[in-house]
Amino acid sequence: MEWLIIITVAFVFYVFVVRRRGRDALADAVAHGGAGGARTAMYGHFRRRDRILQVIAVVLGLIVFWTVFFGDDDTSASATETEEAAPTTETISSPLSFGDSGPDVVILQESLDAEGLPVTVDGVYGPETADAVMAFQEQEQLTVDGAVGSETGEALGIWSG
Repeated sequence: MEWLIIITVAFVFYVFVVRRRGRDALADAVAHGGAGGARTAMYGHFRRRDRILQVIAVVLGLIVFWTVFFGDDDTSASATETEEAAPTTETISSPLSFGDSGPDVVILQESLDAEGLPVTVDGVYGPETADAVMAFQEQEQLTVDGAVGSETGEALGIWSG
């Protein structure tokens, strides 16, 4: 990625600084003292060519800018994917519903959090956990009842009963 940034900066500098300085001198040399019309035609030719290079430089600069600031960061994504790919070995064997608490609720909340649903892992099956369960059930096209039974538990991969 660094080399792409360096090449882009060098190209933009060349197009907007170096080419501009030599354009008029080059046009004079090509027209080599010709009449005003030849010199004007050469200036126009070089201005058009420089305009094309400027447009290419701006577009390339925008693409690199977008990639650097809004592109995917490969290193952090692979670490997150590794954590999420690890299967959970903890399971629950009885249904859970609103008002329950304990280690089985913690397992449920950790699984919902791993699915990307907003839930606090506190071991209490409260309104936040119930909302996350219902969102998961809707997402997986299960019966939306807010309770975790065999169907929802298997979809989460935490059911052993």
